[in-house]
Amino acid sequence: MLYSRFKRAFTYIEVLITLAIMAVLFIPMMRLFSHGLYSATISGETITAVNLARWEMERIRNLNVTKEQLKQEGDIWHPPLEEQPLEINGAKWRILRRLRPESDPLEIDVEVYRADDLNKPVASLTTLFEDNLWIKEEKVY
Repeated sequence: MLYSRFKRAFTYIEVLITLAIMAVLFIPMMRLFSHGLYSATISGETITAVNLARWEMERIRNLNVTKEQLKQEGDIWHPPLEEQPLEINGAKWRILRRLRPESDPLEIDVEVYRADDLNKPVASLTTLFEDNLWIKEEKVY
């Protein structure tokens, strides 16, 4: 009777081998989880940066200015460097509107930077700009 009770239990060696196998399998799973979390963070930052660049493109399109007026303004930081950066999704951002004045139609690059690293843009979009003013015509009847 005593012998059959011990026969059903796990031995110390079996428990140690099981724990070792679980540990070996657990490490890659943790790496996979941490890599997935890192990728999600980077993707979120990239999506935010691209959306900010699109927002700036829309602002440019809705300014109702000529190419010459844009050329006179030159390259512009939004918000200006002396002001606080935009804070979106827990990160601080700056947008650089860079013009290529020699191009026709006018080529505009919009680069989005994290405020703590103004050397490497997170996202960059380029568009072409042509004069598109709404001119109010007066008609006399």
